Amino acid sequence: MVRVLIVEDDPMARTLFELYLKHSGRYELAAAIESASMAELYCLKNPVNLIIMDVCTALKASGLTAAAKIKKNSPGIRIVLVTSQPECDFIERARRAGVDSFWYKEPSEEKIMSVINRTMEGEQVYPDSPAKQKIGNC
Repeated sequence: MVRVLIVEDDPMARTLFELYLKHSGRYELAAAIESASMAELYCLKNPVNLIIMDVCTALKASGLTAAAKIKKNSPGIRIVLVTSQPECDFIERARRAGVDSFWYKEPSEEKIMSVINRTMEGEQVYPDSPAKQKIGNC
C-alpha cells in the first residue's frame, strides 16, 4: 500500500481526499494535517510515499516552501500540490520546488485520482495554464 500524507486546512477538501484514497484500495492514509509547517517533520519521523498538499495551509504555512524542503531531504517522496487559487506563478514555483504534480481543486474523484495514479507511476502532471477565473454569472 502507498502511504499518503494529506496536508489540507479545508475540512471538506481533506475529507474528500480521505474518502477518495479509502475507496481506491491502493492507498492508505498515513495522516491528515492542517499545516504545511508540520509536513517536513512528519515525513522525517514517519514513512510516507505520497503527499497531497495545498499551496496555502493553516498557520499561513506555504505548501510550496514545505515541498521544496521535503524534496531536498526525501527526494523519493512524491508530492501533488493542490490549490483552488488561480495564482499565475504557482505552477512555475511548484516546478522549481521539485513538486511532482500540480492540480487545481475541483470536486472530481476521477480527475484527482488520475493525477495521483499517474504521479505514482512516475509521470509529472501539470496543467498547461492557470485555472480560468469566472466572474459573475458568465
